[in-house]
Amino acid sequence: MKAIIAILMILLVGCQQKKENVTTFGGTAMTIEYKIIIGHPLTKESQIRIEKIIAGAFQEIDAVFNKWNPDSEISRINRLKANVPATISSELQNFLTFTQQIVELSEGRFDPTIEPAQKLWKNALEQGHTPSDKEVADVSDVIGWNKIHFAEGLFVKDHDQTSLDLGGIAKGYCVDLLVERLNDAGYSDVYVEWGGEIRANGQHPDQRPWTIFISRLGDTNPEHAVATLGLKDQAIATSGDYLQNWTIPHAKKNQDEGLITYFHIVDPKTARPLVADQKTIASVSVIAGNCALADGLATAAMLFPSVEEAQSWADKVKNKHPEIAFWLISRDNMSDP
Repeated sequence: MKAIIAILMILLVGCQQKKENVTTFGGTAMTIEYKIIIGHPLTKESQIRIEKIIAGAFQEIDAVFNKWNPDSEISRINRLKANVPATISSELQNFLTFTQQIVELSEGRFDPTIEPAQKLWKNALEQGHTPSDKEVADVSDVIGWNKIHFAEGLFVKDHDQTSLDLGGIAKGYCVDLLVERLNDAGYSDVYVEWGGEIRANGQHPDQRPWTIFISRLGDTNPEHAVATLGLKDQAIATSGDYLQNWTIPHAKKNQDEGLITYFHIVDPKTARPLVADQKTIASVSVIAGNCALADGLATAAMLFPSVEEAQSWADKVKNKHPEIAFWLISRDNMSDP
């Protein structure tokens, strides 16, 4: 069952298509589909220019932040030995500084150093079992934002095995990068979506905000939507337990017989992936001024054991940042922002 962010307007798909005053650019980057809409009439020269901006942004994300690219900057620092300083680019330095703000705002729930635990659990779950308690304890020792250090273009870590997965925020960051570079190039009415993360600046050619809806679990009918939203200079990101999960038999003898479903988000405090059931949070959507922030907060909210506890934390975030809104969805109940 999915909590889907769906677009109410009909959008064209393809490498480049025109409809009245809208030009849509689409394709796949790093195996994830993207869609970019420019709400301006475009000359051929403008279309070529935009294609270059799009290609450049995705190339930068791949070269700096993509852990699946063995030649990326993040892969290089993940291979570093302990206490060996390495130079990092200004792009990575600034990104890590921004990420630290989300780590702090999330009270440590959002923590990209969970990569070693993710590897451990994914390898085990794909083979139909769970890691041993000792393996989990060992990997816990190398997890923690306080185990990495960066300043003035240098990066160092405390353990050989400490490594980063920036996927919980990098998609949102890429969406921001695309929007901001298109804005800087003179295109003010822009809609960008990559893998479900969305940011929209300016307005639709119909002189209205860019319209989306947040659907109910398993129900994509717009008439049943949790919320219908008009985005203008705003971003929305969603995290959910349906993106990647594994269902296996209970591993412990004292557990009731049956199956347990783990999903891809790992709790940095326990070094264990979250479990999906009727009462846990199934999906979180967050609106914020930029997509990277929305992306990180959506992941952080998933880490609470219940909607009520997540809502209490979300209220604290909103008190500090009134422009942020949360939609927290479980299979038992829902909450409005």
